[in-house]
Amino acid sequence: MRLLSLCLLLALPVPAGAQSIIGTAAGTYGSLTDPATSCEANPHQLEFVGPPAHLHLTWRAPMLDPDEGPTSFARFDLLSADESSLTLRREGSAERSDTGGPVIRVLRFTADPMGYCWGRADRPVVFCERPQKRCDQNTPVS
Repeated sequence: MRLLSLCLLLALPVPAGAQSIIGTAAGTYGSLTDPATSCEANPHQLEFVGPPAHLHLTWRAPMLDPDEGPTSFARFDLLSADESSLTLRREGSAERSDTGGPVIRVLRFTADPMGYCWGRADRPVVFCERPQKRCDQNTPVS
């Protein structure tokens, strides 16, 4: 079922570079700055499901999300993707941008270390917080 979901997601009309990212981004990640959600203590799975395209983050045990409170699961609508980032909206989030609309998150992939960090569409590109590193380093990348 997971393979079928990924195949359906990859069939969606997204740029070729984005398909590459979607194909390689799924995996296990842990925080670089929060020992409680590190690879060793409480990593999370990043996986794609759909259609419609969604990103799921699942932790082994509940963690404290700075924006949403205690959780072990987060579901995001995948709004767009390119070769280095995903643009997402968290389902059910009450968080609002400075203009009053829903916060649009940007998951930016990083190379050193291999992982990602979180940005926002309403903030400068240099705004990239909560860095995560890939725990399953044996997973091939593009």
